[in-house]
Amino acid sequence: MHLFASVVVVRDLERSPAFYRDILGWEVRSDHQMGEEYRFLAVAPVGHSTGIVLGLSHFYDMELASPESPKRTNIYVTSNDVRADYERLHALGVSFMTEPELMPWVASGATMVDPDGNAFFMSDVV
Repeated sequence: MHLFASVVVVRDLERSPAFYRDILGWEVRSDHQMGEEYRFLAVAPVGHSTGIVLGLSHFYDMELASPESPKRTNIYVTSNDVRADYERLHALGVSFMTEPELMPWVASGATMVDPDGNAFFMSDVV
């Protein structure tokens, strides 16, 4: 067995994948219309097997976040250089709840937010 994905709820399944694909550089792993109203859409960092499923709140019984009031997903991503990724992503318009700072475990970390208000903690690889 291995971990496939965790669900992140979004407002628009047409708009949301562009952030992960075009801004973060991830790839769409699965995109299937599963009936009239349900679409299964999974994205993941290139070269990694674990990713996230983007879904609408009513299909997953999960509350939506908002850009004005971000909600932590409790999903952690790693970076080879948090400061460099922060600068690059910030220049592309990505919002952050925090700037990179040294964490107690001797790595830098910052919390980025997707356009729907989902917050992800990004940390240096340790």
